[in-house]
Amino acid sequence: MSDPSSAKHSSVAFLLAQIGASAARDFAKALIPLNFSPPDAGILRLLGRSPGISQQELAKRLDMHASRLVAVIDELEKRGLVARETNPADRRVYSLRLTQAGNEALAAIGRVARAHNESICTGLDHNEREQLGTLLEKLAAQQALAPGIHPGYKYLGKDAQVSAERQPPEL
Repeated sequence: MSDPSSAKHSSVAFLLAQIGASAARDFAKALIPLNFSPPDAGILRLLGRSPGISQQELAKRLDMHASRLVAVIDELEKRGLVARETNPADRRVYSLRLTQAGNEALAAIGRVARAHNESICTGLDHNEREQLGTLLEKLAAQQALAPGIHPGYKYLGKDAQVSAERQPPEL
């Protein structure tokens, strides 16, 4: 029987999970002073890239149940970061946009995200970063993951009945 500790390195799947868990934890900690969670940051980022998106379309892009998204948007609206506006084409639909405060928060989150990315990639030179990014994008596409969307939104807000093996540890 071979000794697993003698292998050149762990499996790619394990390394991705190990680095991903560490990165998620560290990013969440870095957002604490801004009073945001990683899901908040992701939603603000998507709203910044898609001004006027409907709540229904946002929920669809996040692969999140629309009723669970309402509570998240309510909280961001209460904080003055997001505005709901009636859609002129369909009064039953709300369009979402970032407020000035939301844009400022997104800029602050962007600074944290860039510093976090730099921290993770410190041991790599520019070419290695480019190569790693290309390879990870290839793996994400093969897994049919939506670019720029964390797959954990599907589980966000679900009640405690969701089994631990299906719910991501952190977003």
